Amino acid sequence: MLVIKNQVFEIQGEPLFEMPQVLINQPTIIGLVGKNGSGKTTLLKHIEDTIDDARLIEQIKPKTADRSGGEVTKEYLLDAMNSLSSILLLDEPTTHLDENNRDWLIQKIKRLPSIVIITSHDRYFLDAVVKKIWAIDDDKLEAYDGNYTHYKEVLEHRKKRHEEEYRQYINEKNEIEKKIARKRDQASRSNVAPGSYDHGDDGSSPYFNKVQKKLFKSAKAFESRMDRLEEVDQPDKVREVRFYNHDATQFGKKFVLRYEGDVTVGERLLIHDAKLFIRNHEKVAITGPNGSGKTTLLKKVLSKNDHINVGYFHQQLESLDTEKSIMENVQEDSLYDATTIRTMLSRLNIKGDKVFEQVKWISGGERIKVQLVKVLVGACDVLVLDEPTNFLDIDAVEALESMLEHYPNTVIVISHDRRFIDNICTLEFKIVDKALVDQSMAVNDSSDDANELLIIENKISQVLSDLSVEATPELEEEFQKLVKLKREISDIGKNY
Repeated sequence: MLVIKNQVFEIQGEPLFEMPQVLINQPTIIGLVGKNGSGKTTLLKHIEDTIDDARLIEQIKPKTADRSGGEVTKEYLLDAMNSLSSILLLDEPTTHLDENNRDWLIQKIKRLPSIVIITSHDRYFLDAVVKKIWAIDDDKLEAYDGNYTHYKEVLEHRKKRHEEEYRQYINEKNEIEKKIARKRDQASRSNVAPGSYDHGDDGSSPYFNKVQKKLFKSAKAFESRMDRLEEVDQPDKVREVRFYNHDATQFGKKFVLRYEGDVTVGERLLIHDAKLFIRNHEKVAITGPNGSGKTTLLKKVLSKNDHINVGYFHQQLESLDTEKSIMENVQEDSLYDATTIRTMLSRLNIKGDKVFEQVKWISGGERIKVQLVKVLVGACDVLVLDEPTNFLDIDAVEALESMLEHYPNTVIVISHDRRFIDNICTLEFKIVDKALVDQSMAVNDSSDDANELLIIENKISQVLSDLSVEATPELEEEFQKLVKLKREISDIGKNY
C-alpha cells in the first residue's frame, strides 16, 4: 500500500511542488513526468525513505570496467524485480538499454505484482507500460488516467480550449471597449445641438443635458459589464527557432556521406559489406543492439569523409569551457545571433539570467542541453547526435525534436529512443546479424522481389560512384529513377 499525505515538497527550504493526498492499495504502474529539477527524484526518494518495502533503482549507477552500461542497468533491474518489493521506484530504467532489452523490460514490468512508479523520457516505453501519469507542472502534481499519449491528448485539448476562451474573451473585451468609447463620444457631443446657432435661450439645453446624462449612464453600464468580465490569461506561446541554409562543403549539394565495406574492430567483424549513402539534408537513424557496431560504423563513415564539417554530440564528450558562461560557450562558433541562441536555450528550459552563469555552476543535465545547442548553431554540414535523449526530460526531448524538424542540414542519429527516431528521421539503417539493413526498403521473402532489389541496389551503387566523380544532370536523373523504383518494389513487399 502507498499512502502520501497532502504536502508541499521542498529542497533546501525551497518549495518544489504540492502533492495531493494519495492512497494506492493494489498493484499498478505509474509514469512520473516533469521537467528536470521539478522534484521527480525528490518524490521517489521520499517514498523510499518513508516506506519500508519500497525499492529505488537510480539512473546513475557505479561504472565497471568489464561491463557495458546496458549490462549494469539490466543487472540492477533484475535484482530489484526479483526482490518482489511491494513498491518499486525506477528512475530512467531504459538508460543504456537497447530496443531488445527495453522490450524485455516492458514484459517484465507488466507481470510485476507491485506498485511501480517510473520516471522516463522514453515515450514509447511509457505508453507500453503505465496505467496512470503523475505530472509535476506549475508547482503541483496532478494525476491522469491512461498512458503518456492520452495525457498529452488531454493537455492538447486543454490548450485548445484555453486558446478559444482567450479568443472569446479578447473579442468581447474589444467589443465592450468600442461601445464605451462610442457612448462617451456621443455624450461629449450631445450638449451641442445641430446647427450653428446658440440654443442657450431656446429652451433646448435641458433636453440635450438629459440626452448626455443618458449616454454617460449607458457608458457606465458597459464599464460595469467590463468590470464583471472574467479575465482569461493569454496562453503561452512557443517561439519557433528559424534556421537558415548555408552552402554544403562539397558535392554541389548532391551527396554528403558515403561508405562501402566491412566494419571491424581489430580482427572482429561487426558489419559485413556495409553500404551507406546519405544525401544532403536527410535525417538518418543508425540503430541496432548494444555492441553491434553503430558508433564504430559512424566513425568509419566520418573518417572516410573527413572533408565534411561535422558537428558531433556525445554524452561523454565535454566541449564546454567551464570558466565561461553558457552564452559565451554557445556563441563561440555560432552562425546565429544572441536572440536565436537564447530562444533555443529557453526551449530547453535554460531561461533569463541563467544563460550568463558560468558552466562550472550548472548541473550535468543543463550541460548536456548547452552542448546540444552549441552543435545546433555551429557551422556544420552534418550534425551527429549520439544518444542525445538519454539524460533529457520529456519536455526537452520534444523541444529538441521540434528544433531538429526545422534543421536544414544533414542529421545522423544513434539512438534507442523509438519515438524520437520516428518523429525525426526519414531513413533508418539497422544493424541486424552483422548486416546493415535499410529499414525503409525492407522487403518480404519473395525471392523475385529480393533479386530485383539486389540488381537495382547494384545499379544505384554504380551511379553513386559515378556521381561522386562528376555530378551530371543525366546521372542525377538516373539516380532518382532507380531510387523511385527501389521504393516501389519495397512498398509492394511491405503490403504483400
